Amino acid sequence: MLSSGAGGTSDSTQRKGTTTILLLLIAFLIGISSIFNLIVGNQVANKSTGANVVTDNDPTTKQFRPNLNVYNGEEITKFLTGELPFPTGCTRNMNGRCRLKFKPGTLQLSSAQTLQQCYVDANKYKEHTLRSRNTVAASVSHKHKMIYRNIPKSASSTSRHAMMDFLEGQDLQLKHDELINLVHEDNYTMVSFIREPLTRFYSSYDEAYFRMGPWMGEGEIVWDKPKLREWFKNVKHKMDKYPYLYEGMKEINDFRKMYCPKEVLDTGRFLDCNNYDSIDDGRLLKRFEQFVRDYDGIEPFDVHLNMQTTNLIYGRSGEPLPMSALYNASDAEKEWQEVASQKGVTIPDGEMKHGRHQSRRFDVSKVSEATQQKICQILALDYCCLNFKLPKVCDNVGLYCALEQME
Repeated sequence: MLSSGAGGTSDSTQRKGTTTILLLLIAFLIGISSIFNLIVGNQVANKSTGANVVTDNDPTTKQFRPNLNVYNGEEITKFLTGELPFPTGCTRNMNGRCRLKFKPGTLQLSSAQTLQQCYVDANKYKEHTLRSRNTVAASVSHKHKMIYRNIPKSASSTSRHAMMDFLEGQDLQLKHDELINLVHEDNYTMVSFIREPLTRFYSSYDEAYFRMGPWMGEGEIVWDKPKLREWFKNVKHKMDKYPYLYEGMKEINDFRKMYCPKEVLDTGRFLDCNNYDSIDDGRLLKRFEQFVRDYDGIEPFDVHLNMQTTNLIYGRSGEPLPMSALYNASDAEKEWQEVASQKGVTIPDGEMKHGRHQSRRFDVSKVSEATQQKICQILALDYCCLNFKLPKVCDNVGLYCALEQME
């Protein structure tokens, strides 16, 4: 059986248990100002109960008491699947609802199964889901009854290559009802690939930084791309919050000189810069860390910073897409070979090298622990909804998931 992004089986699970109870899965931070909430359970939650970020100034913050017992993942899994009744006598929040706290990555469910228990506040994360509010972009193979949902910086280039060149797929915009019918009525398989959130964030930021630089407004890389220049003109205001990111830069070469060795630049083969370790003297790293301090995770300035979970929900409702499997992006070639094999298609070894493998433009090994911990807090949604274990550096920052009973 194919592996998933966080272990376990790759098949999606049906929602089990009593239909009179909703369970609220919450990623929350003890002693941290921001609290990230999302809803999961046995039926779709009322939109009026959608989760909100809660700050220390909000009177509801008192409900997040640090002395809640921490449940193990096995128990939480059984509550979710209905194998055990929801406990009585549990700690209740100020609304009188039971709340069960547990660590991310401890559920005995695959990532796809965990996602199917999630309901995300679509209004809160509307900047993440602008492209999926009416339709879902996907690569579809009608011949093999397969749908691939693209997540940027999670083996997306490799996956689209597999769908287009081996599985006879085509890029489509699917209406939500159409997508549901394909999966539930016509038995299509819907898959995607996910990546450890902290590692992906470095890659996402690197891509977003390049795409939003001032060189996209004018200069050598866009002189013959009027549509790209027009696009940049319409979105560059998103960078107003972070004026320090491109300080002292105007042309793409101003950026290249900060990370690419001079001997490589002198050859004129600028793509080769991606194959060398960065020579950043600390300025790019400093700007990255300042950005992380300022960023709330709610309004990304580029689609590459959208969370993985928000790529896997319906943009209007926040309900999860009907994913059959979520595979590990770090082993995409092997996973696609197995997927294709199940469809009677062979992908030869070495044919899946379409990913953009490149060095980071700043030294990731020098990122401070405080910055890494803030990133984990920003990405709490992914750690809880996709059942990823926290990296060791983030294990003691007070980030937990929780189930909350709602009558």
